[in-house]
Amino acid sequence: MSDTDYAVELGRRLRAVRNRRGMSLLDVQEITAGRWTAGTLGAYERGSRVMRVHRLVELAELYDVPATLLVPPTTDRRETDSLPPLVIDLRRLRKLPPTRTGPLRRWIAIVQVLRSDSSRDVLRLRRSDLTSLSRLYSTTPELLYERLGAWGALVEPSAETAHGRGAPGGARRRPVAGLDRRRAGPPTAAPPRPGPRR
Repeated sequence: MSDTDYAVELGRRLRAVRNRRGMSLLDVQEITAGRWTAGTLGAYERGSRVMRVHRLVELAELYDVPATLLVPPTTDRRETDSLPPLVIDLRRLRKLPPTRTGPLRRWIAIVQVLRSDSSRDVLRLRRSDLTSLSRLYSTTPELLYERLGAWGALVEPSAETAHGRGAPGGARRRPVAGLDRRRAGPPTAAPPRPGPRR
């Protein structure tokens, strides 16, 4: 990723988090008493200005998100290439204690805004997402994957492979009765039975 691409992606993440908080550029300017002007923050969000680390941390605190959530990932593919696809079961995740899954939930909310994904059942994450998430949990991608599996927050790889995006919870979907008949066209009426001879 070039410096320009990095700045643009960082700006996109900043804008997504601010929008999720329901704040305009002017709101940020007012809340911070002008420390962050609308013009300066807008320039960062467009990727036309380079942001220093301490300013990034300051914004993350204002938006109440981990700073690592805002930083575009630089992935070491060796850490994640051997892992199965990361598909989160959102319905199961909602049932888990927020004290355990808070960073993951915040991460997912931002990812859905960034990717315009409004799914409420499953969410496929990239391996680079797993790398960044593992930093939030102070562990390795492999150990975090195992932890998510132990929580029951992942769609089973076999179900995901068999059903495209996967059935929530890894449950196998039953075929819809009569599906083949419907594909073949509308059913024809059965011939009338002959009545009794008189």
